[in-house]
Amino acid sequence: MSSEINVTYRIARALPAAQQATWRTLLAEFTAEVPSPEKVEVIITDEYEKVAGEYAVQEPDRMNSTMTADQYRADRADGARAAAKTCALADGRIVVVVGSSTLACGLPTARQCVLHEAQHVRLQQHGDVAHAVHRRAPFELPSGFTWEYVWFAENTIDEFRCERTVHERGWTSRSNLNTAVDFALVADVLQKVRAKHHRTGDLMDTYHGAMPALLRASTVLGYGAAGLVTGVIRPGDWIQAPAMGRFLDLLEGLPGTDRVLPREDIAAASLEVAKRLRQLFNEMGFDYRETPDGFWLSVA
Repeated sequence: MSSEINVTYRIARALPAAQQATWRTLLAEFTAEVPSPEKVEVIITDEYEKVAGEYAVQEPDRMNSTMTADQYRADRADGARAAAKTCALADGRIVVVVGSSTLACGLPTARQCVLHEAQHVRLQQHGDVAHAVHRRAPFELPSGFTWEYVWFAENTIDEFRCERTVHERGWTSRSNLNTAVDFALVADVLQKVRAKHHRTGDLMDTYHGAMPALLRASTVLGYGAAGLVTGVIRPGDWIQAPAMGRFLDLLEGLPGTDRVLPREDIAAASLEVAKRLRQLFNEMGFDYRETPDGFWLSVA
C-alpha cells in the first residue's frame, strides 16, 4: 500500500520551479500528518472556487443537500476568502482542494493553511470529526431548536481542534490569527443585515444574509479560542468581544487532533456550543426557531 498522497495540479500554466519545490515541501509535511495518505488526494488549482464546488457537492454529509457546484463561494460573509477545503467523499476518499495562489500570502501562511487541512483529514480518518456527528451518534434536538445551530457548532469544534494542533506544533502564522477585530467584522455584517431587514421586511433575504454571517462567526470563534488556549493570542486581543468567554470555557477542554474522542462526547459538546451560538444570535438581535407552525425568524 502506498504511503504517499495523490497530488493533482489543475492549473492553466505550469508553476515556476521554485513554487513547485515549495509545494513538494509542504505536501511532504502534509503527508506526515495524515493517518492513511493513500486515501487522500490534494488538488492544487488556480480555479479554487470551481474545483472546490465540484467536490463539495459530492460529500454525503453536507448541510445543504440541494447546493449545486456553481453555488459554492469562497468569499465569506465578512470579506474573508477560503483558500482550501477538505471534502470527505462516500467511498472513503478525501479530497483537499487548495488554491495555488496561497503561496502569494507567504510561506508561513501557506504552511498553516495546508497543515490545518491535514488536521481535518486526521479527524475524518480517526472517525471523530464533529461535522455531521449528530448523524452518527445519539442526538436529540431540543424543542424549538433548528439544525443550523448544530451544524455551525460542529464547525466551531472542528476548526478549534484543527487550529489548536497547528499552534501546538509551532506552525502559527502571525498574520493569520483571529481576534476581536475579526469578530467585530462579522458582528457588523449581522447589524447591516438587521438594518436592511427593518427597511425591507424581507425575511428570506434576512435569513440568507444572517446565516452565513453566523457560520462565519462560528469559525472565527473556533480559531480565536484555539489561539487563546495555546497562548499565541493574548487575552487582551479578545477583551472587546466578551462573548468569547462563554465559548472558550467550553472549547478549552477539547484536545487537538492527536487524541481521538468518543462520538458521544463530541455530540454533547456540539449541543452545548449550539446553545451558545443561539444565545449569541439572540444578542445580535435575531431569533430563529422552529415552532409547531414551521420555522420562525424575527429581528429586534
